[in-house]
Amino acid sequence: MIKKKAALSVFIGLILLCSLSYGMDIRLRLASGLLTLNPEDINLALAGWQQEFETRSEAFDYMDYISGEAAELRLGIQFEAELLFSFSSRLAVGLSGGYDYAELSEEDTLLTIVQDGVTYNVARPTKISAYPFVLSAYYFIPLSSRLSAYLRAGAGYVLAKYVGREARKMESETRYVYPRVETADAGRTGFLGGLGLGYQFDPSFGFFIEATALSARVSRFKGEDTAQQEGSLFAFEEYIPDLDFWQAKIGVLTEAPAGSGYRSVREAVIDLSGFSVKMGIVLKF
Repeated sequence: MIKKKAALSVFIGLILLCSLSYGMDIRLRLASGLLTLNPEDINLALAGWQQEFETRSEAFDYMDYISGEAAELRLGIQFEAELLFSFSSRLAVGLSGGYDYAELSEEDTLLTIVQDGVTYNVARPTKISAYPFVLSAYYFIPLSSRLSAYLRAGAGYVLAKYVGREARKMESETRYVYPRVETADAGRTGFLGGLGLGYQFDPSFGFFIEATALSARVSRFKGEDTAQQEGSLFAFEEYIPDLDFWQAKIGVLTEAPAGSGYRSVREAVIDLSGFSVKMGIVLKF
């Protein structure tokens, strides 16, 4: 890891030196916006978790499903900082680092049930965070002296982290307890393409809006379960005998679940692919 960081520092330093030597423009782009994503394995597990409560309340008298619905994880926020090196008025290369974040809170996944005469609030808070590092190429199309359109294509590496919890409390209580907490992380290459509009207020300050499509299906997550045992993040279906029901699940396990009570077992995939729209500013050094 130290060698990789050193090599990256040298690479960026060489680019800076070359840019200064040849009079290349260096600009800093800062942006934030909204993104959409489709982590199917997570959303299937959330739906399966809710369905178990519904099915159990229908099958047995000791539990009643009162209200609530677990939302799907679909929207997030994005931040990006990028150094842009312009070779000409039309061509540029960017080095960027970003932070993407999507979360379902306790309120977003809150279910109210009555079990053995006691009312409980149960929830399944879930978080995804990602750190994309991207090398991009830009092609600018001047529309006027200050306005320009551009195309962007890039590739890089995405580090992703998953945090899944189960929360429970009596309705009269104010704080949840978390009988299950799991964390896992992984990384893989990703690709993006986008288009945008930029407006230059003066030579040192500008504004832009950009729409981007990202492709990044992250797998091979490693992490820890509630007992802090190391394992891999799996997606699977587990048979619940007393309900005659196959429940979709996701979890960190020390080994892949096996046997007649499991099916569709595989390493979980968290699909960060999706679209984002962000706005930002451009500062010239």
